[in-house]
Amino acid sequence: MNIRTKLVLVLGLGLAVNLWIGLHAVNVLKQANKESAQVHLESSNIVTTSLNAQVHFKKQVQEWKDILLRAQEPALYGKHLRQFISEEQLTRDNINLLLPMLAQNSEAGDYARRFLSAHERLGVQYRDALKAFVPGSQSTTVQVDRAVLGIDRQPTDLLDHVVDSVQRYKEAQLTAIEVRVALIEQENLILTIISMSSAVLLLLWLIDHAVAQPIATATNIAQRISEGKLDNPINAKGRDEAATLLYALENMQRSLRDYQQSLRHSEERTRLLLDSSGEGIYGIDLAGNCSFCNPSALRMLGYSRRSDLIGKGIHSLIHHTKADGTPMSEEECRALATYRTGEAAHVENELFWRADGSSFPVEYRSHPILNDGKLIGAVVTFSDITQRRQSEQALHRAHADLAQERARLAERVEERTRELHQVNLELARTARAKDEFLATMSHELRTPLTSILGISEMLVDQLYGPLQEQQIKVIETIHESGSHLLTLINDILDIVKVEAGKMELAWDLVPVAQLCEASLRLIGPSARRKRQQVNFKISSEAGLLRCDARRLKQLLVNLLGNAVKFTPEEGSIGLKVKIDKRRRQICFQVSDTGIGIPKELQSKLFQPFVQLDSQLTRRYSGTGLGLALVYRMTELHDGRVSVESTPGKGSVFSVHLP
Repeated sequence: MNIRTKLVLVLGLGLAVNLWIGLHAVNVLKQANKESAQVHLESSNIVTTSLNAQVHFKKQVQEWKDILLRAQEPALYGKHLRQFISEEQLTRDNINLLLPMLAQNSEAGDYARRFLSAHERLGVQYRDALKAFVPGSQSTTVQVDRAVLGIDRQPTDLLDHVVDSVQRYKEAQLTAIEVRVALIEQENLILTIISMSSAVLLLLWLIDHAVAQPIATATNIAQRISEGKLDNPINAKGRDEAATLLYALENMQRSLRDYQQSLRHSEERTRLLLDSSGEGIYGIDLAGNCSFCNPSALRMLGYSRRSDLIGKGIHSLIHHTKADGTPMSEEECRALATYRTGEAAHVENELFWRADGSSFPVEYRSHPILNDGKLIGAVVTFSDITQRRQSEQALHRAHADLAQERARLAERVEERTRELHQVNLELARTARAKDEFLATMSHELRTPLTSILGISEMLVDQLYGPLQEQQIKVIETIHESGSHLLTLINDILDIVKVEAGKMELAWDLVPVAQLCEASLRLIGPSARRKRQQVNFKISSEAGLLRCDARRLKQLLVNLLGNAVKFTPEEGSIGLKVKIDKRRRQICFQVSDTGIGIPKELQSKLFQPFVQLDSQLTRRYSGTGLGLALVYRMTELHDGRVSVESTPGKGSVFSVHLP
């Protein structure tokens, strides 16, 4: 939790406590005001009722006096008597109303009950006195007046006590409420002061604990880091801003420690680089004195100690004279110019002088040394180029010899070119002769073979008369040998055409299913003679294919023929056609359960005139041209051919065409 959140929580807690105190005070004050209003209301009702009783009692007494004063007139006597009785009843009614109201005021209630008893006795006395009263008789008036003289004093005093007691009780209750309100206000003030003081103290403690102490700790750590003391651990804990500051100081201390270690390693690497460098290296300060040098510089300059160079004017020691013997001024020295102007220099050929007074040719480079963009010196690297000069001289001599040899080679190349031209002419004549020979052989061999095959077929069919079984077998052998020879001639001619680049395809849209079925029909008799099972499966999506139908059929027949030839009797061969939509290709797969092909021999399969095993050549007749033609025909169709085979289990040849 960060410091801001903690401060907000503390202030919020203080405000919440003060708010609760304020709300409590308001609630108590509301209750007190409610009680005060209730007291006022009840007291007003009590006072009003008691005053009404007092007024009616006084009217009752006044009506009694009016009875005595106006008794000469009977009509007035009756009127005042009725009024007397009415006021008496009203007085009694108000006192009865007043008694329940005085349940909390025992003193006033006692006075009221005593008044009610006295009032009843007073009524009895008034009525007893009226029994002797004769209206219009002066003597009875005086007699009655004497009989009741002073009897109303006690009830009057009691009623006055009731009114006074009610007023005192009201004032006492209001005073008690005011005192309680004052105490509540004082209590709320004390609670507010305590809560605010607690909040301030808690806030001060929090500021000291969360801000002042971490800042003091961070200040001490920063002071320690500034003094280079980076090994003392910083125990940063928490997640507030102070902890973040300590984490930052910890990371800074770690980074500075790593940087110092890296700097020491860098200085060590620089020292090793300077010491191991084969080039001489020295530094120049702003006064032109040597500031550092490496062992190679000492060795090449003929000095044994670094102190012989460091702190001394380097120009006057090693670069004071030109090659012609004239002095080299400091203004002409480009190495010194670098630390003055800040411009790098590269000098390929000048002289440096050794401690023993001898000189040697050097190539040197000078670069400015900057510190925060301010030029503070220069560094010079130099090499002894004595051997390079000797090598350059030898190279010049070699160049001259090479020029002579180049001239001789040019003559020989020209002569060889003439010879190659003659050879090319001879090769062209040979190629034409080969083409003519192949054309002649194609005609001269195919024509008699065709006749032989035709006649042998007619003999086998016994068109010239019946033959013996042995004769038929001999003629079938002649027919098979002739067919094999014709196939061989055709394969040789085809492979020669392909190699010569003269094979042209007759492109057309060909039904794939019909092409496959025609190919299977051609190898059907051979498969049936060996009692082999022939399987054919084609995808329903394989429709028309743009290809050379004759060449693709030749390709499939070669693969299927090999499958029949190298599969034992009662084995199985198969042709499967499927569509690869992702690559937009059609794939022809020819499989067999034949002898299989070892992995190490599969790379030789598609080379012309190659059979993998001499024993196989003797066992299975063939020229080794079939798969070579398959490979070339596939390439002419912009496709590819692959093989998967396991010895003893069979092979699968796949032809992929676009």
